[in-house]
Amino acid sequence: MNLNRSQLAMLITGFTLGIVVLTLFNIHLGAEVEEEYVIEMALADEVLEELIRQEEELREAEAADPIKSHMAMNETAKPTFGQPEPLKTLEELMAERQMDASDSDATPGEGEYAETLKELAQKREEAKQLLGEKEAEKKEYTNYLKDKRTSITYSLVERNAYELPPPIYTCIEGGKVVINIEVDSRGFVTEASFNAKSSGTDNGCLVDNAIAYALQARFNSSGRATQKGTITYLFQSK
Repeated sequence: MNLNRSQLAMLITGFTLGIVVLTLFNIHLGAEVEEEYVIEMALADEVLEELIRQEEELREAEAADPIKSHMAMNETAKPTFGQPEPLKTLEELMAERQMDASDSDATPGEGEYAETLKELAQKREEAKQLLGEKEAEKKEYTNYLKDKRTSITYSLVERNAYELPPPIYTCIEGGKVVINIEVDSRGFVTEASFNAKSSGTDNGCLVDNAIAYALQARFNSSGRATQKGTITYLFQSK
């Protein structure tokens, strides 16, 4: 195929323009990659500085918060029932603190900083839930028998139940029986009466059983000479 000069000139011009366009495109891509790399490095430095700052704050807070403050919170911890995790002794807490201090002497990498902060936050949250729950003014305690025949709840402001004996279920019918109680400063129930308005049944067998066992209940001592509350028995029919 024979090409004249004008055709050759057009081909050369086209090839030249293509090369120029490809070159400019490659330069543009290289600039974007470099910009993204710089941005990623800057973000990584900021994250690392933030992690270091948070870790230092946690260490300062830990140093300013002695172990005895965590243990004192247990005195007003909200009672739980079931299978709670046993509380750790002072020696165990001291040993864990020494281990944490020895581990902090090392210089972990960026990933280890984040993992360490996550573990510290989780441990603090678990400790707060276990030892730092505030007591509600109206507490309820539920005790289910093995045969699920009776459940007991009580309402007594700022008092804990030491003894709430479950009734030996001898009645055929079931129902909800609410007993009004008066508790003295030592925690003994001095009076017990049937609360017909709040109860769901007036069955004599259930009421007599509930009153008899309510008088056997025992609560913690208090500065109040007398205090009123209720004990609710939920009997299930046989």
